[in-house]
Amino acid sequence: MNNYCRAMDKIKHSLYPLWLITANLTARLGGMVILLILGHGFAADQLGHYFAMLALVGLGVTAAQAGTGPLLIRLQQAGNHRAAIACVILRGMIALIAILWIAVETGPDTLTQYWPLLLMPIAAALSPDWIISARTEFSRISLIALITQMVGIGTATGAALAGDPHLLFAVAPAISITSFLASLLFAFTPAQDHPTEPPERVALSRRSCFGPIGFTLLAGLLPNLDFVLLAADTTLFLAQRIFLICAAFLAAISSALFAKQQPGHLRDIWLLVPMGGATLLLWIWPGGVAALIYATPTEALITLLQTGALWPILLALLSRQILILQEQSSAMWIGWLCLCGMILTAALIPAPAQPNAVLVLMQLRMIVVLGLLHVSHLQHVRRVAAS
Repeated sequence: MNNYCRAMDKIKHSLYPLWLITANLTARLGGMVILLILGHGFAADQLGHYFAMLALVGLGVTAAQAGTGPLLIRLQQAGNHRAAIACVILRGMIALIAILWIAVETGPDTLTQYWPLLLMPIAAALSPDWIISARTEFSRISLIALITQMVGIGTATGAALAGDPHLLFAVAPAISITSFLASLLFAFTPAQDHPTEPPERVALSRRSCFGPIGFTLLAGLLPNLDFVLLAADTTLFLAQRIFLICAAFLAAISSALFAKQQPGHLRDIWLLVPMGGATLLLWIWPGGVAALIYATPTEALITLLQTGALWPILLALLSRQILILQEQSSAMWIGWLCLCGMILTAALIPAPAQPNAVLVLMQLRMIVVLGLLHVSHLQHVRRVAAS
């Protein structure tokens, strides 16, 4: 009997990310439905402009969250509520700055057509979903995903039926605000049962907080940064929406792995196998993927998806290295340096004129960052072995 219980505990331990994967699948399936509705309800130029705006707002949302998601989880698990509240206040202040930046960047049209998008950074900054993750109540995250996607599908359907671009720009904010409200409800009503036991409390120092913030900002900005800084063709943003499905999937899995402090091969399997499948699918069947999402995909879009087939697996490898390094005090500067390097080099390197070349450049930049993170990890291993 004891052997049976131990075996069941081992199975539950190995499968706990399924709660987050279920939540993410719900979100991604809902996102796919929303994308299908919008892709068949609006013209490609309208969607390209909308997705370009979302990429810009995505940077604002990441900045508003200030890279503190994992840190807030650890602070909650350590019972350091005062520091957690201070982080949330800081996030709110950064969100206001991000909103101002987006408004200045987009010009007067923001206040007339795009204003719902300005609600997203503040909703992301104040969302208490980290409290739910810290308690490892992953089934509730699934429920939040279900609620938000139902709202998103309803808003997208109304926008497509009306053919109103103003409603189009309300779809993403509707999802963001609903997620905030649902998280607020569940965060302050603890569940009676837990699918997994929370990890032991970990004491945090100021030094140990600095590294995770830099790495979290790096991980959060990677899916949008190069598209905003290097891309000029709207077709690239149509392709990016498909890549972002993979990015969201990885974000949910990484959150579960971080919350449970999961090391080793199990971590690698959860990160790499799904994204390896996505890379293979984009490589061998880009036309089918494009046709599934958009009513009339162009050859340029299909070619872009195949050109960027390595993007999902590269992001998975980067997520793996970030999970390994982000709580190592010896690597506390690496995430910040990589992030600053990506921003500075994007400003200095002239972007290629052809969209395919831009996407190749983006993937090469990801490979360089991956190499730097891997070298940093090897140096840490050598230091540990020497000591």
